[in-house]
Amino acid sequence: MSSQLIQSLLNESNDVCVSLYMPMVRWGREVRQNEIRFKNLLKDTEQLLDKDEVATSESRQGVLAQLQNFINEPDHDAWKHPHSGLALFVTPDSLEVHSMNYTCEEQAHVGERFYLRPLLPTLHGDGSFVVLTISQKHVRLFEGNRDGLEERFPEDLPESLKEALNIDDYMTSIQHFSYAAGNQVDTMYHGHGAGEDDHKANILQFFHRIDAPLSEYLEGREDPLIFAGVEYLFPIFKEATSYKQLLPDPIEGNFDETSAEELHKKALEVVEPYFRQEITEAIENYNDAHGRNCATDDLETILQAAQMGAVDTLLIREKTPIWGHLDEEGHVQQDKAPSEGSLDLLDEAAVETLDKGGDVFVVRDEDFPSEKSSAVAKLRFAIEATTP
Repeated sequence: MSSQLIQSLLNESNDVCVSLYMPMVRWGREVRQNEIRFKNLLKDTEQLLDKDEVATSESRQGVLAQLQNFINEPDHDAWKHPHSGLALFVTPDSLEVHSMNYTCEEQAHVGERFYLRPLLPTLHGDGSFVVLTISQKHVRLFEGNRDGLEERFPEDLPESLKEALNIDDYMTSIQHFSYAAGNQVDTMYHGHGAGEDDHKANILQFFHRIDAPLSEYLEGREDPLIFAGVEYLFPIFKEATSYKQLLPDPIEGNFDETSAEELHKKALEVVEPYFRQEITEAIENYNDAHGRNCATDDLETILQAAQMGAVDTLLIREKTPIWGHLDEEGHVQQDKAPSEGSLDLLDEAAVETLDKGGDVFVVRDEDFPSEKSSAVAKLRFAIEATTP
């Protein structure tokens, strides 16, 4: 998923927009729960459509027919290869299915636009990343998130240098190549002069053979790529790869026999600072703007400013909806629980901000810059300009 998807959903115009989100079981016998959970969501959707004053009988039938067709399609990739979460966006005329690399709460929404709050983490990285482990004997590709790693097997990705270059006697071209298993550091003794140059040239060619299928597999994605291999190989791989999101810090060592669990721990140490960097800068910018009277943590002011296009950056607390509505005078009235006519006011603030060209960050509870509020905003101009 990406910001382009969110923008396309924002631009969708229909009287009846249905948004469904559910966590998925990814493996084991419990995978059967996915279909059961979806059927429960389908029942919830029927009830919401029955209550919706805008939904006609025809539009109701159109939405339900598309959802029924989806559940009756067992070969759909969403069922065969489940991710951590699933999102569906349905109108009487269209159905979009998107796998999510992070878990989400099971929920159904019906309205005049799609409910986008659970997608907002994708604006600045959804916690998904890719790990490529490389030695001259073995190539492995993993996709992961904060929950774990899974090995993938892209078509045409070579499994080793020997396979990539069709060299049967390659190892005789260097004097010695061995693995120090104790500290997982390769020790390599090269030939001198031309021999060493030939060795590097062969590895560079090897990495070019890896880059083509890897780039095809990752086409259109912005997930950070982590290189895992011996120190000697990383500079050569950087020279060969065309993927723009390669992280500058590799995981050093040999990982031919490393489990996905062990590799996941090492990968998180590298990727977590990357994911936190943008959010940390956004929080610092908000704190700086607060000192210049160009920031607010008042929800009503945030909503007014967002509608005016005055919000530069909106920070919202993770997994904390605020249900409510606006009264006739435009003031916020919070509801104790979701009810007919209730809106997730943080979703409203985010949509208005994005629609007017602002930016939105989802921040973990422990990092949120305000104790009393679940939304704060850095404004494009002083607070007084947003209040009556």
